[in-house]
Amino acid sequence: MASWLNFQPKHAPRKQRTSTPGITFRMDLRFKNRRKNHTTTQQQPKQTNQNHIPLGERLKEVVMNYFPLSYITWGGPQASIAVMLNLFVVKKKWISEEMFAELYAISNALPGPPASQLAFTIALIRGGVLPAVVSFLVWSLPGAIVMGTIGYFVGTVGTTTLPPWVTYVGHSLAAVGVALVAFATKQLAGKLMFDNTTCTIAAATVMLVVNFTSVAWLIPSILVSAGLFTYGEHFLPGYIARFKERRTRNSRPFLVSEVVVVVEDAAPQFQEQLDAIEMQDPVNVPAVEPTNEDTSDLNIYFSYSTRTGIFLIAVYIGVLVLSIVLRQLNLNLAANIFSQFYFVGAIIFGGGSVVVPLLYSYVVSSTGWLTSSEFLMGVAVINAIPGPNFNFAAYCGALAFRGTGWSSLAGATLAWVAIHLPGLVLKAGVLPFWRNYRDLQLVKPIFKGLNSVAVGLMFSAVYLLWQKAVSIPGGGAENLGVHPGWVAMMVAAFTALEVWRVPSSLVVLAGGVVGGLAWILFGHV
Repeated sequence: MASWLNFQPKHAPRKQRTSTPGITFRMDLRFKNRRKNHTTTQQQPKQTNQNHIPLGERLKEVVMNYFPLSYITWGGPQASIAVMLNLFVVKKKWISEEMFAELYAISNALPGPPASQLAFTIALIRGGVLPAVVSFLVWSLPGAIVMGTIGYFVGTVGTTTLPPWVTYVGHSLAAVGVALVAFATKQLAGKLMFDNTTCTIAAATVMLVVNFTSVAWLIPSILVSAGLFTYGEHFLPGYIARFKERRTRNSRPFLVSEVVVVVEDAAPQFQEQLDAIEMQDPVNVPAVEPTNEDTSDLNIYFSYSTRTGIFLIAVYIGVLVLSIVLRQLNLNLAANIFSQFYFVGAIIFGGGSVVVPLLYSYVVSSTGWLTSSEFLMGVAVINAIPGPNFNFAAYCGALAFRGTGWSSLAGATLAWVAIHLPGLVLKAGVLPFWRNYRDLQLVKPIFKGLNSVAVGLMFSAVYLLWQKAVSIPGGGAENLGVHPGWVAMMVAAFTALEVWRVPSSLVVLAGGVVGGLAWILFGHV
């Protein structure tokens, strides 16, 4: 019996151990099995459920899921994010809520369009590099074609007004967009807000964002501060406890004699219990086999390393420097369009709600490529169609290079590619580092703060969309509460999503139908 508890590490020579009479310690650690399992586990790389799927199947899956997004993502980037959460997390379960919040937070911390970066990243995780590029084209290109075409006709015909029925449909879909964001916020908050810290960070984020929306560095600063706070909250108590323990140990020497006396006095009291334990048969506990079960957070399909990520970040910086040089050289109109829009895409934080007013100074005030009326026309159109707000660049590019159809096409393409390129390249460069370090114990507490900020940003989006949901002539916007009919539409849409579990695509379609009926019943604006 005493033979199965005498274990010695393999690397150390066996020594004879002495024990107190009547007291025998027994342990069966099954070191061979455990070391074998540990070695097998470490030699096996993380397997994903996508590695065995051919590229053609992955491309088909991405196209089938992203194609509807180009027609149902009304209401700006916040509504687009809400639709993606419902589709890719709740229904398809491609990624978990935690991973979605992490990617959303990182997208907000980087320059460029957060919604486009998030859509690109989800496809990259699910299918790889080529499916990610295809997903971005499938989702964003239809809106870019519409905006470029309208830009060409505005430059040729000169019209700067929208039909009244488009305004009514846009108002109804804006109300649906508020409901979509509120529904997604409720889902994300229920998963990620689980203690006082997460709730407090989310509340602080809402208070700052709704009051200082126009501050470009606000969201990155909040993300950094929240990550540092949760990191300190997690590790600081341990540091303090170890420091106090070290001080106590140094202030009073350890007396071996006292411990020996205590053990000798207490030994007779436990002798009978120890003898009873000695008589029992050993319990054989089988070694734990490594599990083959997959989780959603392991479904990461990458085909490039951190070195490639560093290269992509260097490309982002290099092209940014080149765009600055080209803006100063003023070589030709094509180079000016590319450099101007790449520069905007590389420095803009806050997404489409910020880029549209920022572009006014770059395409109207400083260059004169557009008139004020043409710019406001584009603002009205981009808020009336689905898809990324960064597609507004295609409209501006077509007007900047106006003349012939081919020149407008070239201008729209240059502007559209240039404004999206920096954000997507930078996000692709950062992603391998996130993948490699997100599971480290040192990093996990940081993502607790980032996820809390992501929830706060969603709450802020509900308020901001409510405040500017109804567009008015002249490029302005009104509070949704001023129009009780659209408030009723928002409540009905939220009820359909939350209570009746109606798919978001059908809710958006119903919103468009209600807007058309409102125009028929209540006349022209």
